[in-house]
Amino acid sequence: MHSEISPDAHFPMEEMCDSAVKKGLREIAFTDHYEFYVNGVTKPYFNEAYIEDYFLALKKCQKRFEGQLVVKSGMEFGQLYINPEINNAVVARYPFDFVLGSVHKLENIDLTQLIITEKNAESVGDAYYYHLLELSEEGDFDCLAHIDYFKKHCAKQGLADLHEKYESIIRKVLENIINRGKGIEINTACMGEILEDTMPGLPILKLYKELGGSIITVGSDSHRPERVGYGFDEVYQKLKEAGFDSISVFKNRKNKQQPI
Repeated sequence: MHSEISPDAHFPMEEMCDSAVKKGLREIAFTDHYEFYVNGVTKPYFNEAYIEDYFLALKKCQKRFEGQLVVKSGMEFGQLYINPEINNAVVARYPFDFVLGSVHKLENIDLTQLIITEKNAESVGDAYYYHLLELSEEGDFDCLAHIDYFKKHCAKQGLADLHEKYESIIRKVLENIINRGKGIEINTACMGEILEDTMPGLPILKLYKELGGSIITVGSDSHRPERVGYGFDEVYQKLKEAGFDSISVFKNRKNKQQPI
């Protein structure tokens, strides 16, 4: 989940934790955004002070909710394949419990800023999955976030996500992360809003299992309290349908399996 530390979220960690407690969750991780950019572009809020502010807020929550809720540290790093040596050093500098790797931007343009049409859908999809493949090969992360994120932006415009076109590259992405000992996230951000599906959907979950994948975390990707833990019961059923009997939890970036 995300807190007001992230530029795209507006609720303090305390409110998100309160929601988690009320919904009966035992453990959460705040994975606020940290984005990397090409061509030397930097942003004033993604820096060392940003991460220090994150940890200050997190420690307050850990103290306040001790005995009620386990609050773990994490971050969602976007575009880790850009200057990997430099960017991986940023990740390694801090005591995270869990790190997500994601692709949000194409040449510094966020997918949320693009309007996908029938004319440009293939070119946008090609670029997204090209960079996802790069990320699967490079980057210090624990799980790959919302693998079929492209479909969210297609759904906004009522377009198909061209899954069959990208099936072979998705297979290669999954093979890469399995070979690297990393996992994937199943994300409920779209459910009940943009489309009634998880990211990734059942076909990718089944393929991941078929290829030997076993590391999978469950995230709401919530940016506001009412979305905390959204759809988790449905997710667990979907994971069982795909052949999984456990999910992964992380501490100090070490994976531990927990029965569903």
